[in-house]
Amino acid sequence: MATKTILVDLADIHSAVQALEADAERGAISEAEARKRISESKRSVTPRELWKASGGRAGVRKRSDWHDIRKTVFGVMFLIVLAALGVWVVTVFTGKALGSGDEDYIREPTTSVSVPSD
Repeated sequence: MATKTILVDLADIHSAVQALEADAERGAISEAEARKRISESKRSVTPRELWKASGGRAGVRKRSDWHDIRKTVFGVMFLIVLAALGVWVVTVFTGKALGSGDEDYIREPTTSVSVPSD
């Protein structure tokens, strides 16, 4: 079950825009860079996107969906291990069913060469 995604607040976007405008006025970034980052900041939806768009001036660096990603990866790994275990069990018990006594799991096929008689 997916967790609810955290969305960015309008106040956070305004603080990012103000920080970008202040940096542009100080000369820390160019006007073109400031306009581009302001535009990207206004379009951001999650705190991670706002952090990337504002150049680390606002938002959160950490991904908010890390728990969902980790849960999905562990689920896929569990299915792979379960499939490998199932293949191993089927192989072993099929070999035991075909074998008899102290022989190997799977008997070697009998080799009988018949020579045609003239």
